[in-house]
Amino acid sequence: MEFDFKKDYFSDKATVKLSMGHEAFGTWLEQEGQKKDWVETLITVIKKLQQREMKEYKLIGSEFCLYLNTEEASIINHSLHHSESDLEDANDLNFYDQEIQAECGLEDFLNLLESWLDFI
Repeated sequence: MEFDFKKDYFSDKATVKLSMGHEAFGTWLEQEGQKKDWVETLITVIKKLQQREMKEYKLIGSEFCLYLNTEEASIINHSLHHSESDLEDANDLNFYDQEIQAECGLEDFLNLLESWLDFI
């Protein structure tokens, strides 16, 4: 997964651009992950998953729900839960889906979060 961070020095808000297929992680991170202690807590959870101290973890945010297990991370926008049957029938919305849901390996996700923490 490739990413690029930027910071608006007027608002002090960090933004991230991610590789195609992972855009939802960027939107989620920009909305939820602006505080270092929040990111640090999530990194601790991932390390517990990697050490098999936990099997899975779910974090419900304002617009997205993050699901973690020992192998992967996935993010899904709440709107997708409500209209899942409608979206399944609409094949032309696959590009839109990339902005509201994404998956990656847990190690890649940890790398993203650690890099984000260093940046913010």
